[in-house]
Formats: sequence, C-alpha cells, structure tokens
Amino acid sequence: LMYLAEKYKQFMPMDWRHKTECINWLMWQMGSAPFVGGGFGHFFAYAPYKMEYPINRYTMETKRQLDVLDKHLAKNRYMAGDTYTI
Repeated sequence: LMYLAEKYKQFMPMDWRHKTECINWLMWQMGSAPFVGGGFGHFFAYAPYKMEYPINRYTMETKRQLDVLDKHLAKNRYMAGDTYTI
C-alpha cells in the first residue's frame, strides 16, 4: 500500500510531518491489531479448551486497542489528519 500510495500520490500525505503520522498509525495497526484480534479469536473460539488467563488477557488488550482508536477518532476526522489515507 505504501508503494502504491507514493507512486500515484494518493492516500499518503506528501508533507513529511503528516506522512510520518500516517505511517505511524499504519504501523501501529499492522503491529497490534492482527496479533490482538487473532489472539483473542483463537483463545475465545478455537482453542481446544477454554483457558481463562489468555481469554482475559487478549480481551483486555483488544478493549485497550479499541479505546485508543475511539479516543483518537473522537478528536479527529480520520486516523491521520483530515484526509482519507492508508
């Protein structure tokens, strides 16, 4: 996505400050959301038996991640500024 956004000059700010913010949120999402959502989903629905600690751990971390998003979007139109980006 980053390659295409830069190649076609769309969905990625050109100003280095806004671009850095966009990349920071993109890397945050790539690094945390799949691991947390996947961990929660696995232990909640697919583990061979219910394990309280990992379910509680991933549930709380998923809630924390969603709270970060909710608080940020309460003050901003999009995650990275006022324009739609990757």
